[in-house]
Amino acid sequence: MGYANCKLNPDLLVKEMTSNPFEPSWKNLDIPANSRGAIISIGNFDGVHEGHKNLISQMKTLGKTISQPPPAVVAITFYPHPLLILKPDIKLNFLSTLEQKKKLLQEAGADFVSVLKTDDGLLDLHAEEFFEKIIFETFKARGIVEGPDFHFGKNRAGNMNLLKDLCMKRKILSTIATPFLIDDELVSSSRVRKSIQTGDMPQAKKLLGRTYSIKGKVVSGAKRGRTIGFPTANLEKIETLLPMNGVYAAFCSIGSKTHATAVNIGSNPTFSESSQKVEAHLLDFDGDLYDQDIEIHFLEKIRPVKTFTDKNSLIQQIDRDIKQTRLLALANKPGCPSVQ
Repeated sequence: MGYANCKLNPDLLVKEMTSNPFEPSWKNLDIPANSRGAIISIGNFDGVHEGHKNLISQMKTLGKTISQPPPAVVAITFYPHPLLILKPDIKLNFLSTLEQKKKLLQEAGADFVSVLKTDDGLLDLHAEEFFEKIIFETFKARGIVEGPDFHFGKNRAGNMNLLKDLCMKRKILSTIATPFLIDDELVSSSRVRKSIQTGDMPQAKKLLGRTYSIKGKVVSGAKRGRTIGFPTANLEKIETLLPMNGVYAAFCSIGSKTHATAVNIGSNPTFSESSQKVEAHLLDFDGDLYDQDIEIHFLEKIRPVKTFTDKNSLIQQIDRDIKQTRLLALANKPGCPSVQ
């Protein structure tokens, strides 16, 4: 699989906002011709969970009622997240990077992904202006599908009632997406986030429709793991939400092989280290990963972080962690088919 080298499919033509210092950025959106007159949906799409996938499916269904062949399906998102501009002091924990989001939206069925550059020019558009300039003039949308809690325009003043009225005037079909439930509860990014923050990775997988993963660059660490027989890859520059501190069974693909991976997130109290680290031990792997970008897919939390009385007790526990990791990886073999 080679997750570190994952690239967007150029045939799917992901387009981003270009910048021009003399005009509002929303005037410089580079849009493929085939995405005009499309079925659109606007949102943050963080994590691209099962609810988002269902929304894209509903967009395709709406398109089939308009014409044959149906118009393109376009997901429109923002970068950076509007709250990072409006409330710069707020701490946001994202489930996906922009690159991951684009790829996941395409895999979910979007024909194109357009990225609106979030700046003052965009944020100052009132709801009616946002509709006219973005939805009607720029995208020339033929249909729009949004969730019932969709808001748009300055201060989120626009809601679904206003959207439906504006669409009716411009002869654009508008549909309120049917909420997507799992276990009788709405699937949302905040619900996924809660699962990850509590270490419930099977629940996160259920809501996402895939294993939750993080990407990071392997950097040089204390190399203490190597001295006790368990070398680890120390990950930094991780842009997305970390699971709660603990030891996890996971998997990681390097080249053509997928390796069961034991991951420690948190401090190392046994050696009096208080800083939070992400350390991954790839089973049955022998090679140099320094300065490489790797992606870790989480299967299940094994145990919390512990303090051990001596090095031998730590080694015995790590050995048990590795055995459990191997068993969990084998049990999840459909998700990591070439795991050793």
